Amino acid sequence: MSIYLSAQWFYFFMDTRECNSDIMIKQNKQLICLCFYFILFSILTWAEVKADNGTISGVVYEDVSPYASIPNLSIICYDFYLGDYVAMDSTLSDGSYHITLTSGEYKVYAQPENESMYIPEYFKDTFDSYYAKKVNVTSGQSVTNINFALSIGGIIEGHVLRDSDETPISFMRIEAYDYEKGNLQGYTTSLDNGQYFLHVPEGRYKLRAYDTRGRNYVTVFYDEVYYNNEIYVISDNFDGINAHMVDVENMTITGYYNFFINEGIKVEGIVTGINQAPLPNIVVWALATNGKHRLWEKTLSDGTYEIIVPEASYWFYADSSNYMSQYYQNVTDIANAAIITVDQHIDGIDFNLKLENDIKYSLVDVISMLQLLSNISINHFLSINDYDQNNNKQLDIVDILQIMDTLIK
Repeated sequence: MSIYLSAQWFYFFMDTRECNSDIMIKQNKQLICLCFYFILFSILTWAEVKADNGTISGVVYEDVSPYASIPNLSIICYDFYLGDYVAMDSTLSDGSYHITLTSGEYKVYAQPENESMYIPEYFKDTFDSYYAKKVNVTSGQSVTNINFALSIGGIIEGHVLRDSDETPISFMRIEAYDYEKGNLQGYTTSLDNGQYFLHVPEGRYKLRAYDTRGRNYVTVFYDEVYYNNEIYVISDNFDGINAHMVDVENMTITGYYNFFINEGIKVEGIVTGINQAPLPNIVVWALATNGKHRLWEKTLSDGTYEIIVPEASYWFYADSSNYMSQYYQNVTDIANAAIITVDQHIDGIDFNLKLENDIKYSLVDVISMLQLLSNISINHFLSINDYDQNNNKQLDIVDILQIMDTLIK
């Protein structure tokens, strides 16, 4: 009986194995087919992506003889318009690099190590991303000779800390301005621990720190006083006047220049010109009526600006060399300028600037200028038509020039 049962179990087991074997074979065939289709799909996708890619390449070397190659230096590609990180590579022992990119428009940046003495730059030959040359990458094309010739400089080092509790502040932009001429000469961004390394040419500088992440930190210039054999950092030099001078020599690390940053209130607006076209790089000043604060920011490419100020009352002033500078609400005289009390976020402090030759003059102004410049007697009872040389029913600089030209002849 037991032998019979055992035999029955044996045949049942064998039948089950044969059945399972058929199922397994069928499943394996399905799995093999799926793997084949996956591999085929991956190959086709890779081929399609590869066909849509392009490359950039170049060499990084020193800008003085013998033009030595610079290895182990980061080459970073950013989206030209958004500024977002896209890809990077490190230079080889011969200074060369090669980066694969999708079709697009890029800024390419050569970034040394933090304590390297090379001055970083964007292609082509500028430290400022605003002036970076656009590098176009198209499908299947190789863009070559995106080369960098880097200069040796010095490093300014320090930390950015919140004044109230000395908490490190990251993503603060630290700028170096030529001390005599006021030109921007370099900038960097503070790290997660608040530390910064600013690479600049040999020279004398003012340092400025401002927030890049909308956290309402007040922009400040580095300043200090020496008292009782101690150095005290001043945290309220907002306009850079009499800011501390930082002397930098090549191949040296200069420090330690720590910023202590206060929080403030945001004021924003836009500066436009003819036909409401946005005006970039216009300096907008916030002038405290109590005389304690003078702060400024430049407009962006879309004409907008944001300026963080301590709580106070201010005059706001748009300053330009190509346009007629003015206070808020189209006023050129501070005596008539609007006073804005800033105790909360304010939007809409806008300016519309006119070109110098668009300035309109009163009849009395025209007569006075003509008498002064020509030394002749002019009848004050003449009408506007006697001076409106270009027949536009208003007095402008064109009228003045035409009248003077007539008098000279």
